[in-house]
Amino acid sequence: MSSNSKQNQLPIDQETEVDEAYLTALFLSFSRVFPSILNAAVDLNLFEIIAKAQSSCGGSSVSASEIASQFPNQHSELAKRLERMLPVLASYSLLTCSIRTNEDGKRERVYALSPVGQYYVFDNDGGSLGPFATLIHRGFQQVWNDVKDAIVDPENNNHFQNVHGLLPFQYMEKDKEQNQIFNNAMAHNGPLEMKMILKLYKGFEGVSTLVDVGGGVGRVLKQIISKYPSVKGINFDLPQVIQDASPLPVVTMIGVRWWSWRVLDNNDSGGGYCMMLEGIEHVGGSMFESVPNGDAILLKRVCHNWSDEECVKFLRNCHKALPKYGKVIVVDCIVPEVPNPSISSKLACDVDNVMFLIHGGKERTENEFQSLCMSSGFSKFHVACRGFSAILGVMEFYK
Repeated sequence: MSSNSKQNQLPIDQETEVDEAYLTALFLSFSRVFPSILNAAVDLNLFEIIAKAQSSCGGSSVSASEIASQFPNQHSELAKRLERMLPVLASYSLLTCSIRTNEDGKRERVYALSPVGQYYVFDNDGGSLGPFATLIHRGFQQVWNDVKDAIVDPENNNHFQNVHGLLPFQYMEKDKEQNQIFNNAMAHNGPLEMKMILKLYKGFEGVSTLVDVGGGVGRVLKQIISKYPSVKGINFDLPQVIQDASPLPVVTMIGVRWWSWRVLDNNDSGGGYCMMLEGIEHVGGSMFESVPNGDAILLKRVCHNWSDEECVKFLRNCHKALPKYGKVIVVDCIVPEVPNPSISSKLACDVDNVMFLIHGGKERTENEFQSLCMSSGFSKFHVACRGFSAILGVMEFYK
């Protein structure tokens, strides 16, 4: 070997050294790819199909062709195209991947649902993150364009409104598809969180009437009442949300009256109805006008939709609806004072920006929640638990 060739050789440690900062920066430049693949997987019902394919194979890992065989619409390139998606999902820990050697000696990748991927399969309570991913990716698709305008345009006080011409809940009242996407996301994400909450939080014990403000189609109340059957539940949300509560098993229907953005009262006139389930009454109205009476009121992921001033307004209405020593149970993200590179901190920052761009709301620190509590007329603030999630907490505001 010549002296020149020796001089041109690099030491091994320099050849294999990776610039992690560059690699991370480059990876972030491709950040639009994974959400699109995940949304496609949800739209294709891929996680359910893989679960079914694994079940038919005795729980073992399955190949792309075995997964493709479960699809309702077949074509010759389906397995090859799935093989482009599946490694992406495996690299993000939604699937596990290994190599199988078949009887003919050929090697192929095989996949199985990971513990992370299981959260995209519907459980026995209807819980799944799939519809929530659809909401973020497809339901809010137009909002992710020109985010810079939400920062630099002084007239852009609500980015969703700037894009769609209406505030989110007004838009969903007009757009049935968007309304359905949103309601599905809330209905199927809620059970996952409530399972964790009900394991640790004991604050529903002794509650007679529980009002779930912003309770969607009532699945959260159904879970609570299944554990605490003596509780009478009142599910309170906007009328266009309440009308989608029918997927739950209706026991009876009683005639009552409501108008959009109004709470039921005996003086209302006009048509309408309220659905009654076993232990649950569905009431349509607006928390900014008034809230049904109860000895406890649940606000699960409600405060983060709104500014501090708006939160104080509906929290004062909650205060009025409570008896002496009653409480508001607030379930929401509690964000750290200082962000860090952990998944929980990244998630908290992501959710905070979703709230900012969609609703003009925000996530809050513990101190900020305590300030909301006291500003709304409550006498005591208490963080009941937060061990079930790195960012989600249960707080109590006492009258």
